[in-house]
Amino acid sequence: MAAWRRTTAPRGPYVARAVAELRSWPALVVSDTRRGAVFAVRGTEIVRQSGADEVQVRLTAPAIGRLGPYLDACDQVHACADGAWVTVEVDAEPDLELLLALTSVAIKAHAP
Repeated sequence: MAAWRRTTAPRGPYVARAVAELRSWPALVVSDTRRGAVFAVRGTEIVRQSGADEVQVRLTAPAIGRLGPYLDACDQVHACADGAWVTVEVDAEPDLELLLALTSVAIKAHAP
């Protein structure tokens, strides 16, 4: 009888690059989970992997409100059920840059 082993889905190359880059950011604390890396600032989770080529970013509802027109025009960004989070599809270089920019916004939104 073979033992069943839970494995995570392979991450796309741009998500892996994003994780590697975010690990070097001094404002972020990283935790490695079964689902992938999770990044927090001041004890609040702000970035988590949600799929092979998807990352969720907690921007906060006010930040999403300010960026709404720009986010709505971007096919790579989707609102989550929780109004504070967005999902970013990261499958090209510009998407990686967008994810890093949104992470910077998230850090600022959660800083005192």
